This record gives sequence, C-alpha cells and structure tokens, in this order.
Amino acid sequence: MKPKSEFLSEAMVKLLNYRVEQEEYSSRLYLAMSTWLDDKGFVGAAKLFKQYSDEETVHATKAKNMLLSNGIRPITPALQKPKQDFLSLPDVIISALEHEKEITRQCYDLTKMAHVEENYMVVELGLWYCKEQAEELNKVQYLMDRLEAFGEELIMLRELDEEMGSLAD
Repeated sequence: MKPKSEFLSEAMVKLLNYRVEQEEYSSRLYLAMSTWLDDKGFVGAAKLFKQYSDEETVHATKAKNMLLSNGIRPITPALQKPKQDFLSLPDVIISALEHEKEITRQCYDLTKMAHVEENYMVVELGLWYCKEQAEELNKVQYLMDRLEAFGEELIMLRELDEEMGSLAD
C-alpha cells in the first residue's frame, strides 16, 4: 500500500515528482550542452553550462526533500535523452532560454496548485522555484543580450566564450 501524506495531496505528490524529473532532466540537458561546447572548443561556455548542470541537481533535491519530509519516497525517474548536437554557441544559448521558459511555466503551475490547495509549505517551495527561475531567465537573457549587442562573428563568440568562463564559479 502506498503511503499517503497528511499534507500532500496525490496531485501535489505527482507535481513534486514531476519537478524532480524536470530538474534532473535540466541537469542532463545542460551537461549535454556543456559536453558539446567543450568538444567544439568553447571551454568557457562549457564550464558555465557544467555549473548550470550542477545547480539543477540542487533544484531537484528541494522537491525530493519536500516529499521525504512528508513521508513520501520520491520517484527516481527515467529521463528522456536530451538533445546532443547543437548548431553553434548561439544555438545553445537560444535552446537554454527556451528551456528555462518552459521550466518557469512548470514552476508557476506548481505554485498555482499549491495556492489552490492552500498548501503553504508547497507555496513557499513554489515561490522559491519561481524566484530561482527569475534568476535563471536573467542569466540566459544576459547571454542573449550579449549576442544581440555584439553579433555572432567568430571573434565575438570567442570573447563571449571567455566571458562565460569568467561567470562560472
């Protein structure tokens, strides 16, 4: 018999497990981006996207901890294989922005459901995710702005790569 939580509905458990899955998928996607970038000589960008990959596992742990704190064992999800090939550094950045927009929509859905259910523990977690997404969107939008401001010529991409490396820890 599956344990139930006094404070988490089945729908909320499903959403939290989905959050785990999507954050772990994000980690794998950014790892794939990092590997592609490294292979193509963009070592600074590769370093930054590897950092992003590591951060996503922290985000997954937040949802796991919420489930565990309520006596629910999180599901260890099978993950879809992320895209492995990209056209260019700009393609990676554009793909990352589109991905972060989708993750933001998902975090909004979690937070909305928590409000509807008046589950204030999850509202707080959802707000944390939303705040985190504002930071994530800002980071990737900054890179988009750099591309738009200075173009995609090879020398500019080299400078952007170096700058991205300096943005990593």
